[in-house]
Amino acid sequence: MDYDTQLINLALDAGEIMLASGAETFRVQDTMKRILSTSGREKIEALAMCTLLMVTLPREEKGPLSMARAVKSRGVNFEKICAVNDMSRAFVSGQITIEEALFRCQDIHNAPNFRFGTRVLGYGLNGAGFALMVGGSPLDGFISFFVALLMGATLVYLGGKKVPFFFGPLMGGLVTGLAACAAHLFLPGTQLDKMIIGTMKALLPGLALSKAMRDLLEGNLISGNSKVVEVLLHACSIAAGVAIALMIFHMS
Repeated sequence: MDYDTQLINLALDAGEIMLASGAETFRVQDTMKRILSTSGREKIEALAMCTLLMVTLPREEKGPLSMARAVKSRGVNFEKICAVNDMSRAFVSGQITIEEALFRCQDIHNAPNFRFGTRVLGYGLNGAGFALMVGGSPLDGFISFFVALLMGATLVYLGGKKVPFFFGPLMGGLVTGLAACAAHLFLPGTQLDKMIIGTMKALLPGLALSKAMRDLLEGNLISGNSKVVEVLLHACSIAAGVAIALMIFHMS
């Protein structure tokens, strides 16, 4: 593999990790351009969209070299974004070679996530805290902790499966609604709305919406509008799951 091909692969590897970890589109494009700029050539191009990366490196002797890569996974992992930023800065400044940079990208990509129990516990603490924040009683917060644990376990489990994008939030809303309704049935003193609202706050796509607005303000209209649609689909899936659970509860 020649140097130009290695350089383009490095740019795509870095861009893929950042895009899959929740980085803004303009930040991904800037990182890829900085990596490609080390070639010393002009008129380099780097394009990032929600599910696609494209880069072009002009070459006078062999013609331009272009490559594209699909990005199928999406999530939020700021630790990986920071690690890619550190790697790209070290490479652009000449502190590491391209082989070392490619090796670092592989390490970052294969870095283990938090353990199942830790992630589920995070959902539980979020659910309890938000239930108290929206005006729930200590009992509501206590019950919301266990409802959120169940929701978190469902989401983390589905996250490792190949399921449609909307299915995760739909099942999260459904499990939350059913668990909260069951708890309210056995403990009438609890506030059903506070438990559901508090637990579901951990699922709301607020970060995705803020990234969509930033992309739109930066002029990345395709990515911005695509992310807005993604946010709406996510929110509607959550609402549909809770609505189905409430319908089942009122019909029983």
